[in-house]
Amino acid sequence: QTSEPHLPKTQTTTTLQPRTETRIMQKAFIGLCLAHSIAAVSPTVMEKQQCGFVAGASEDCELRIVVPVQGNIQLPPTPSNYTLISEDEPTEYLDRLFRDREGALRPGRVYEYESVSNPKLNPVPILSLGDSDYAENVTGIVSADFSELLGTEYPATSPNLLASFIKIMPGETQETVADATSQAFYVVSGNGTTESDLGTFEWGTGDMVVIPALSTAMKHTASEMAVLYWVHDGPLLSYLGVTADKRKFEPTVYKKEMLLECVEEIRREPGAEGRNRMGILLGNKDTEKTKTISHTLWALLNTIPAKTVQLPHKHNSVALDLCISAGPNTYTLMSRQIDDEGNLVDPVRMDWTAGGMFVTPPGWWHSHVNEGGEPGWVLPLQDAGLYTYQRSLDIRFSPDSIKQYKEHRIAGVMDQF
Repeated sequence: QTSEPHLPKTQTTTTLQPRTETRIMQKAFIGLCLAHSIAAVSPTVMEKQQCGFVAGASEDCELRIVVPVQGNIQLPPTPSNYTLISEDEPTEYLDRLFRDREGALRPGRVYEYESVSNPKLNPVPILSLGDSDYAENVTGIVSADFSELLGTEYPATSPNLLASFIKIMPGETQETVADATSQAFYVVSGNGTTESDLGTFEWGTGDMVVIPALSTAMKHTASEMAVLYWVHDGPLLSYLGVTADKRKFEPTVYKKEMLLECVEEIRREPGAEGRNRMGILLGNKDTEKTKTISHTLWALLNTIPAKTVQLPHKHNSVALDLCISAGPNTYTLMSRQIDDEGNLVDPVRMDWTAGGMFVTPPGWWHSHVNEGGEPGWVLPLQDAGLYTYQRSLDIRFSPDSIKQYKEHRIAGVMDQF
């Protein structure tokens, strides 16, 4: 069952020591067992405890969640211990053969194909920004600016997006301005209004306001202390060297009560109990083909039921995940690879803290886990609107990929015709 997302007054962050021994799981099971340890539990241990994989096991049986892990669960990196993989500088042939060229010939470069076909760029970091980063009771903006690690000359959380928290004290106003095609404001807590040249919008906890290209400032005023999660595609425009001068959609407001009713309606549908996810994808009438909140941004309101493991999946978009609410031991496991049974290999664990965000890099397999007794709610904001339009989003779920692998085939793209 789902319950309404809330923002706890107090939060606990689980600390984690690296595991030295984690047994290989043969298969991941969904929502049937509750673990008191994050380490994977072998089927042999399960049999000895006589738990089996049956809902409603006897009271004297220690129920466990089975997490899809092979190897060790890792602590997430920090900005100070991030290390980049270096590579030898490739040979550039025009400078080597024609050093004295001038004018329009000068900027050109030529490389041998195989040596640079997949250049190593600075990786998208697995980092987070929590409520402690905006705990001070002052009005202002705190950005997840990882530009130094990304190697950009402008603020960025990922190559295409910038995420920030806006804190507004009661009766005060915070202005925002961004050269972006799309801006999303999710209300973490509080209520108030946003005034802009596009109109005035009232908002409260759990609402989201999405704004198209706008060159002038917006004024956000709180009637009680408020926190907004703000994501926009300004970094993408900075990279391209362009400005947003055309609006592609109308300002749109998503109300919390309407969103939750949609979740409940889906939950009541036949077969809903067998779904691995209970979430709603937010769309717009101007993006009917891509089913996204804008032409670049994508948003999913997703709930993770208690005592549930969502099997690994991956996509080519980056996810800037906002944790709306979560109890202890709710977390995401991420890995560059899975084994031949669909288990994450040596994954990084990122704990969910209500009111905080974390980055899931593109292409990484990841699994959401809720060991606790209350549902967790997460809102990933992604640049998947752009990827969906380019037909390159490529969301893959581990059961499908493993099935193909065991059939001695590896799909290059999804079936579309």
